[in-house]
Parts: sequence; C-alpha cells; structure tokens
Amino acid sequence: MRANRMAVLLMTGAMVFSLFGCSQKNDSESGKDTASSGKETKAVPDKVELKNYKFPEFLKDIKQPDVLSSPVYVSFAESDYITGIAEQPFEGYNCSAMIGNSLYVYEDGKFKGLLDTNGKVVLAADTYTSISPCSRGTLVLSRDKELNAPDDYMTFNGLGIVTLIDQPEFKQDKISVAQEVRSVKPEDDKHEESYNVQNLKISESEVVGEGTVYCDWDKVEAVSAQSINTLRPYSAYYRAEKNGEFYYICFDRFYNYTIYNGAYGYVRLKVGEGYGECYILDYDDYTELTKLIESFGETSSVKSPSKDESLDYIQLETGYGTEDVVSMTISADGYCLTDHTVTGEQQTNNKFFSILDKESFVSLVKWVDQVLSTEYVR
Repeated sequence: MRANRMAVLLMTGAMVFSLFGCSQKNDSESGKDTASSGKETKAVPDKVELKNYKFPEFLKDIKQPDVLSSPVYVSFAESDYITGIAEQPFEGYNCSAMIGNSLYVYEDGKFKGLLDTNGKVVLAADTYTSISPCSRGTLVLSRDKELNAPDDYMTFNGLGIVTLIDQPEFKQDKISVAQEVRSVKPEDDKHEESYNVQNLKISESEVVGEGTVYCDWDKVEAVSAQSINTLRPYSAYYRAEKNGEFYYICFDRFYNYTIYNGAYGYVRLKVGEGYGECYILDYDDYTELTKLIESFGETSSVKSPSKDESLDYIQLETGYGTEDVVSMTISADGYCLTDHTVTGEQQTNNKFFSILDKESFVSLVKWVDQVLSTEYVR
C-alpha cells in the first residue's frame, strides 16, 4: 500500500519538463483552504489545467506540535490492570472495578475500599475517594481533593494482600546504560560474528524493551527535557538509535516507560486561510519524502516570482536534530529557497534559490495530506 501511495506522488512530481507555466487561484476560491498550484502569468503560451489541492484537515487539530506525539511501546497501561464489573460478585457490596484479577474496588458513598477474591474486606471504604494501579504491583490511593492531602501508596500481589508503603522516590541513577555483546552466525559462514549493543536497565534483571524490537540499540544516551520540544512531563528522558532510526524513551516517577518515535523533520504549510505545523515522526515516511524531493526537477522557463503576499507555501525542514539541517521553502509558483546549515566541526551556512515545476508544490501538499496525516490520525 505504501508503494502504491509513493508511486502516485512520484508520478505527480515527475511532470517537471512538460509544465512551465503558473496558474492563478480562481476568484471564487480566494481565501479558502482549497487552491490551484500557482499564479498565472502572461508568459504562459498555453493554458495548463492543474489539479486542485486542499489544506490537510488533520493539521487543524494540532494546536501545539510535540515531538513526543507518536508512542510505539508502553510498559504499563492502567487499562491492562483494571477491568469493569459486569455482574456484582458479592452480596452487600457495590463493586465498581477489578484490579489485577486479585482485588475488587467497592464503593460506599463517595469512598472506595478493597475486597479480595473471596469478598473479604482488605481496605475499608472510609478514607479514599480514588484507588487505581500506578505501576505493576503498586496502587495509588487518593483522598478527597478538597482536603489537599498527599496520596498514599500500597503494594499488592496475586493473593489480594496489600501493604502500605512510603511514597515511591524516583532516582535516575537506578537506570543504567549497559554495554553488551551479541553474536550472529551468517548463513554462508561457519564462524559467528559479534557486535556491540547498548541497553537501558532498571535493575539487573529488567531490561527496557526486552522481548520487543525496542532494545539492543546502537547508541543510548540521557538527554535533558529542555532538548525535546514537548509538554509531556517525565522524570527522565533517553535518546536511542538503531539502524538509522531513533526514539525517545521516557520514564515516569514509577519507572514506567513509554517509547516514542523520534522527529526526523518539520513541516509548515499554508493553503488559503489554513496554516499548520507538525513533526515528521516516522522513519519510512521521512524516507519517502526525501525520495519525492529528489524526484523534482527545475523548469527551463525562468520568470519573476509572484509578489502575492498571501501565496500558498510549504516549508520542509529535514535532518531535524542532527548537525546537517536543510530547510526548503517552496511557494505555489514554484520558487524555492533552500537553507543548508551544517554545525559541528564543518560549519557551513548556504542559501540558494531554485525554480521547481509548480506541480512539485502540489505533490508535497498531497504527501502531507495522504502520508504524513497517517502519523496523527489513528
């Protein structure tokens, strides 16, 4: 399906030598989120029919772009440990949920308590108004919010035994980066080949992402919250790389962790009155975009750029978070400003103009609408 989608976009972008003119928005569509791909000039000998494009709807829902918007793995989800009650299991108690197949939450007015699977009260419903799991084997118990009292915490096991504990304290030095060696035996070779990997460990026995594809990294390093454009509060952040792809591993104060796709690029798009921004958070989508851009060619017809201040445009930033960043601003009339910045030891900052076929702009808008949208509309 991804191949068919890419073929359609490449066909649109490949029309680089047959179309040299620019077209103008229809008066009836002026100021709307739907437009055609440029501004018509008198230098165009033949009238060229262009496909319309529209402002992608999903961008309207992104109020604040956030790097941590595409989770791929969650170590703990409350919904996996708590279930609703279809039929009351015990007479005389109003149960509202079951936790971990070992405890029932029952209600008495606004208060909540706990029963074991035999219906025995293990925590009376006279103090807490909320009881829920906060990590594997741990409960958080909250009093009435008006009291502004701190939460309490209890451990629980499969026998329904609960124990009051101190508030869990997060210590980042409990998380370590371990250097490990893996071996692989090639099919055509009798000798094993070894390679180094890095893993995050919460303890000697718990490896982050173990049993999934989200482990055995090429590189893992701790990063600061300030280095990530996010509004999601976590207690610790790590950046992990493998095979050219990278991810963020984020820990809450209970050592639960969520793994997110990293950001590879950034998009700013204006169509009519519509404007939106978002990150490119999927490695395959990013690869498609770079191939699409490489398929574009310049026109042989050189004209003056449009002076229309309200002209549609798209700005693409690739290489996000690396030392080699390219920013391309392409207007609907085909003019493109490229800003190439390299930091580090080989510092450079180059800017240059080019003239692309106007259908290149249409292809990019369609890529945002048809491909990039799938990262946000699930």
